[in-house]
Amino acid sequence: MRKLDAEYDVHDRQAAMSFLHHHAANGQIVTGLLYVDEEPQDLHAHLNTVEAPLNTLSEKELCPGSTALEKINAALR
Repeated sequence: MRKLDAEYDVHDRQAAMSFLHHHAANGQIVTGLLYVDEEPQDLHAHLNTVEAPLNTLSEKELCPGSTALEKINAALR
């Protein structure tokens, strides 16, 4: 195990990807925090989730119906 060099920039996405590929090519497994997005998007906004906790929603609100489920499943095939 070893630490990142002091000049490693955790805000450089391309450098992080290059770092991963370089070490994978050498048979090394990289772990730890390698990249930090300086302007992250809120996960709930990104996933378009509801504000209410899921355990408070009814079955009708949670299940989109068989037609919608078929479309979702078809898109994942």
